[in-house]
Amino acid sequence: MIQITHKAECCGCNACVVACPNNSIAMKTDFEGFWYPEVNQDVCLDCGLCEKVCPMIDKFRDLERYKIPRVFAAYNKDHEVRIDSTSGGIFSALAIEVFNKGGYVGGAVYNNDHTVKHIVTNDSSRLADIRSSKYLQSYTDTIFPDIKKLLCEGEKVAICGSPCQIQALYQFLKKDYENLVTIDFICRGVNSPKVFLSYIDMLEKKFGAKATKIKFKAKKWGWHNFSMRINFANGKEYCQDRWHDLFFIGYLQQGNFARPSCYQCHFKGFPQKSDITLADFWGIETIDPSMDQDCGTSLVMVNSNKGMKLFESIQLQVVFKEFTMQQAAKYNPSMNEPLKPLKPNRNEFFKAIDEKPFDKVAQKFFILPRKNNILDKIKNKYRVFKSICKYIRPLGFNIRAWKLFFYYNFLSSKVKKSKKLALQNYKYCRIQLDKNSFIHLNGNLVMGFPQVKGSHLETRLLLEESAHLIVNGDYTCYAGSYVRIVRGGTLILNSGFINENVQITAGSTIKIGADCAIGRDVIIRSYDGHYIEEEGYQISSPITIGNHVWIGQGATILKGVTIGDGAIVASGAVVTKDVSSHTVVGGVPAKVIKENIKWH
Repeated sequence: MIQITHKAECCGCNACVVACPNNSIAMKTDFEGFWYPEVNQDVCLDCGLCEKVCPMIDKFRDLERYKIPRVFAAYNKDHEVRIDSTSGGIFSALAIEVFNKGGYVGGAVYNNDHTVKHIVTNDSSRLADIRSSKYLQSYTDTIFPDIKKLLCEGEKVAICGSPCQIQALYQFLKKDYENLVTIDFICRGVNSPKVFLSYIDMLEKKFGAKATKIKFKAKKWGWHNFSMRINFANGKEYCQDRWHDLFFIGYLQQGNFARPSCYQCHFKGFPQKSDITLADFWGIETIDPSMDQDCGTSLVMVNSNKGMKLFESIQLQVVFKEFTMQQAAKYNPSMNEPLKPLKPNRNEFFKAIDEKPFDKVAQKFFILPRKNNILDKIKNKYRVFKSICKYIRPLGFNIRAWKLFFYYNFLSSKVKKSKKLALQNYKYCRIQLDKNSFIHLNGNLVMGFPQVKGSHLETRLLLEESAHLIVNGDYTCYAGSYVRIVRGGTLILNSGFINENVQITAGSTIKIGADCAIGRDVIIRSYDGHYIEEEGYQISSPITIGNHVWIGQGATILKGVTIGDGAIVASGAVVTKDVSSHTVVGGVPAKVIKENIKWH
């Protein structure tokens, strides 16, 4: 039977409890707020099942995993999801893919009393609750048998948990299932629910209301300077960055209240047992600055073929680049190293939690930042300066460019935005919006980005009367491009870019899918410009370009054409007829050259 002689030998996964055929094991909370198994020896059958499922005693080995994971930096193209996520929003993209296929998703959610538990659900509306790290030990309750039941019924399941919880799940299942995908994360240690409740109690008394929403690692001041945000029933909000929030100081700088087993973690190193491992890609700004906008970038480590298949299925919804394990590990010490050893004053700390408010305990046990610290003020001003520079550099000292920037971001009623400062124009950009024309920005639109510094190539955007430009996701129009939307026309852009000197003329509707690469000097026209006197003639006809389409330099796409997902249009081709998905077309007029292709 399970006997815990040293608390570092138990990770609190609850596998022994749900594996016991006689319900003779219960989880009991100790002095520090962590739970441990307690066996009722009067009813125990001494069958040994509890020991067989314990991930601390043995590790499930019957798994096919890559010897070296494939490593990616990635972030979600949906900006709102990315900002609401702990890192880059990749878990949400994976979860949506599973939901869309009728599957179930499992993960940690808050209870009404601010503790954390695991659930598994096919209700996609719960994704916002599951999303984001909780940094507390979550209670798995009956999640393991619930998942096993779903798997045996043939349901697809994706479950996210700490490495020890995922290992415990495999121990409980006794085998891998083809319809199961497991996701874990680089874990720095799980914290005591008791300590967190003391912290929340302090804030609820200070703000005079119950906490209604908790967000670890909110991005009010960016991803690198993440913060704790808590909303209260009376409408008030607490938000403090990682350097000044008392809970973050205790967790990140003191390490006083993680579970004892976390200081001797058995689950470090690679390959992990999960199919996919997620984390923050710390240090990406030094490795590849293009992947860091201070909005969160995920480190994605794919450990198996199943994991790779799921990751490939979301690649149109995310921006990603592949890197090496060495690059990923450089700024992520928790990948291979457990927390530092326990502090000698740990018992004294937990006694104080029972006796004093959290802020008083923090004053005694934590090294707190000094008030009115000059260095902190300088750092904060530097962060503000960096944020301002992000918008100053493209505009330079060009008064006309500044006027355009302020007008279309703050004053114009013709620009509908889902976020502030969604339009970034460069100095040689010209925009004209005629009567009843509108721009709808559900992401960021960059106009006039020059590949060569100092370039004077002019970029033009013209919306004639009653025309509409709809941008879903982030889109970049490089310098020299000319986008004209004819009277009553609509142009829909779904994340991606057009290169230099591209011309788009939208008569009726042009829709360009997500993740499309449109090369230099490309012409896309759904409008002829002049009328031909001929029976049945139409001056304009819609163009639809699917997702992940590559249009080579100098190609021309004419009205009435549909191009399927993943297709390639060769340089100089003139496309007058529909193009099937995953084919290469070339020539004048364009004809099929290859079929069943994939490109990156």
